[in-house]
Amino acid sequence: MLIALALFALAFSAAGYAWLGSRDGWRVPAGGAAAFVASLPHEQANAWLALARIYSAQGRLAEAVPAWRRVIELRPGDAQSHADAADAIASASGAQALDGEPEQLLHKALALDPDNLKALVLAGRAAIDRGDAQTAARHWQRALLQVESNSAFARELKQALAVVGVAAAPHAAASAPAAGATVHGQVALSASLAGSVSPDDTVFVFARAEGGKAPLAVLRKKASDLPFAFTLDDSMAMSPALRLSSAERVVVGARISRSGSALPQAGDLQTLSSPVAIGTRGVRLEIADVVR
Repeated sequence: MLIALALFALAFSAAGYAWLGSRDGWRVPAGGAAAFVASLPHEQANAWLALARIYSAQGRLAEAVPAWRRVIELRPGDAQSHADAADAIASASGAQALDGEPEQLLHKALALDPDNLKALVLAGRAAIDRGDAQTAARHWQRALLQVESNSAFARELKQALAVVGVAAAPHAAASAPAAGATVHGQVALSASLAGSVSPDDTVFVFARAEGGKAPLAVLRKKASDLPFAFTLDDSMAMSPALRLSSAERVVVGARISRSGSALPQAGDLQTLSSPVAIGTRGVRLEIADVVR
């Protein structure tokens, strides 16, 4: 499909070049490729993705934005597409403003993939724009873990962190779990709900501080793995600033998501434990409740 789309775009471009006799003919004609892609079945998300990238590369952001919106409609679980859409929408505004829809898309991207580099960098910039240096530093610290420590991009991130007054944590130390900061247990599915779960459904096991909402550690598995033993530790943190070792007591939970989304949705299945101390072993979770 990508090859067909590329050939289609080139055919239009070549014809335009022959007719106009100038480099302007090599640009994808307005509406041409979009009309072709729109005629394809909705499952052809890759065709829309290719078109969105073509428009973005050409700087045709007014046309790229609706293409990116179509991509995320067809690929709701793709973090990178949400981050790219946010970038295109912000760029199309002229002021590069990330507030509003772009920032919402970045939040969705990070919910789908907390380590998405582009979403982390842009979310940090959005936080700076609203004067929240602490949140910006948290995003950029996590972004720093995704790149080579001696790369040019890593140096730029460290400079940005220095501007907001935060020292960059060493790569190795930032990812190593603190000794003893673990929670161990077992998770199983209630027999009464066994028939409502697909083997490919996603299982999230997580811990959050007692009284808190943000997860300090997240483990992702498949429903086909149930029942299984789990260990949560600092290596599973979603942010360097929010780790299991930062809490004394946590609530441990398990949730089955049919969509694969990290955010709870109606119809998901879940369970939560009573608060337990860090270092607890033998936590038993039985998924038996339906999210309303």
